[in-house]
Amino acid sequence: MKLNLRVLPLIVFAAVLGTTGAIAQAPKQAPAQSSAADAKSMKSEMERMRDQMGKMQTLMKDNMAKMAAADAAMKTHMETEKANMKGQMELQQAMLDQLQTMTDHMQSMNDHMAMMPSPSDTHH
Repeated sequence: MKLNLRVLPLIVFAAVLGTTGAIAQAPKQAPAQSSAADAKSMKSEMERMRDQMGKMQTLMKDNMAKMAAADAAMKTHMETEKANMKGQMELQQAMLDQLQTMTDHMQSMNDHMAMMPSPSDTHH
């Protein structure tokens, strides 16, 4: 069987794309086949492959758009989470500051009470 060299680039291209069917097979027709039939077959196959490539490009563009939207949503979510964490940290710090103020006040009261004479000291 002799390989038709005009069809070889299509066979390689189709194999790279992972397509199956007649184009992925070595031609079994005799080399005496008319060139008009070859041209028509090649044109038909090229149009089919062009359509397939167009569909692949559309799918890739759609997927890229979806990924960009997902990235934007994730970025917004992360910024919101960061703001929430910052608010929680500020609230915790305010609570700690308030507890420290109360502790300081209680210590001051204890110190003041310690300086006062005890009731037994006043009845001598």
